[in-house]
Amino acid sequence: MRRAASVLAIAVAGMFLSTALAQNSEPAGGAAGTLAKWRQGVWLLQDGSFAIYTDSHYFVLFAEGGDGGNANIYCGASQIRFHDKGMARKQILRVRKVPSGELSVFKDNVLNESHGERLLEIDPSQFSPGSCNIKDGIIYDSITEMGDDYILLTSCNGDREKIFSNGMAVYLPAGGGESYQYRIEEFRK
Repeated sequence: MRRAASVLAIAVAGMFLSTALAQNSEPAGGAAGTLAKWRQGVWLLQDGSFAIYTDSHYFVLFAEGGDGGNANIYCGASQIRFHDKGMARKQILRVRKVPSGELSVFKDNVLNESHGERLLEIDPSQFSPGSCNIKDGIIYDSITEMGDDYILLTSCNGDREKIFSNGMAVYLPAGGGESYQYRIEEFRK
């Protein structure tokens, strides 16, 4: 468990450093710009987890169950791209510990030859309203509906997410129910 705590601490520090160094460029216009504007910031989820969205990255921090073999820990970092047809994301780091399970770590090194980040290249043809596609490890969440104050994304397995202009979002699993998220901090431009 000591190893899990150390890995978790390093992951959290890296996420917050990345967020502090995040790009502060103005996103594109249209649906991509609206989605980026409404999505960016620090979000507090109903279960107490945190999600952090920047212009080009997405981080998740989740832990429950206490110490020892019962701990349930998930930390993830993904590259994201906002597009007029939706949001594409690819996980590049994952630290996962399920109750009574072993710690697992996944990392895709995106450092390029110029000591910068190898940017996420997407295929816009993979966006399809009402569905989610996965190609080459990239998840394509498609815009299904867009109103003046909300965007409805369709994710994998029939799940959907409705993101509102007022800093609230609701995750709608295909099996029923809902889980709310609240933006508790916006990034200043």
